[in-house]
Amino acid sequence: MAFMPKKTFQRCLQQIGFFLILLTYIFCYNAPAIAGILKIETKTSVTIEGNSLKVGVTATNKGTVPAYNVQVHLILLGEKQSAPVKGQLNKDQSDTVAFERVLSGSKKGRYPLIVLVDFHDANQYPFSAVSCTTFYFKEDINPDLVCLGDDTSIEKNGILRFKIKNLGLSSRTIRTTLILPKELSTPRSQMDFQIDPRAEKMVTFDITNFSALSGASYPVFCCFEYDLGDTHYTAVARAIVNILKMENLFRRTRWLWIILAVILISILTIMVIRDRKKRM
Repeated sequence: MAFMPKKTFQRCLQQIGFFLILLTYIFCYNAPAIAGILKIETKTSVTIEGNSLKVGVTATNKGTVPAYNVQVHLILLGEKQSAPVKGQLNKDQSDTVAFERVLSGSKKGRYPLIVLVDFHDANQYPFSAVSCTTFYFKEDINPDLVCLGDDTSIEKNGILRFKIKNLGLSSRTIRTTLILPKELSTPRSQMDFQIDPRAEKMVTFDITNFSALSGASYPVFCCFEYDLGDTHYTAVARAIVNILKMENLFRRTRWLWIILAVILISILTIMVIRDRKKRM
């Protein structure tokens, strides 16, 4: 019976050993390191004097590293106002900015108020955070809507779902607006629909991870608004979008490679046993 030459056998052992070392590196040493956590929280206060709306926004760094070039934006009734840039916000440090807006010509009722915060890490990589609350003008109104959002996890693409229930005894024509941070995008952020009395409906949005880093979590909001007579109504739903960690091809198919490694080890063991028997 022919047997493998010694040099060829040793070369085979070296190649199999190199392959096993490569697998160990891929599976054990390919995890990204996390240098720190960036997290900006906002607190919003609203006061109304006549037709004048005054908004105070306090941005606090709840992360573990400083945030740079922090800028607060207020989005109200389709218009955006921006505060001056804060050069640096250290851990647990806060900054408060003020906005003022005249509400002339607006109907009485409840409206959404959106806050967007831009900030950067030490490498000037951009991040953003959104929050949404409501305020009432002249008269507080119950919207007679129940709106709930489903949390979701995505890598590149996903679907956001919001459930709405009409508690009223008449149909409503609803305008819904999805509010996302800049790291996420959607092909259509606004849609109109009608909901029957005492009925419920599911509203869905396609979303895409535009620039979010893996492992991050983002609160997102959806506003549901309608007019009835001289009154404006608003309800807001909240959901969390978690960004999954993207694995490379080797890690995705790890079980295939593990099985292949086991087969190679088995072949190697058989070859060693046969070689020893032939040399005895």
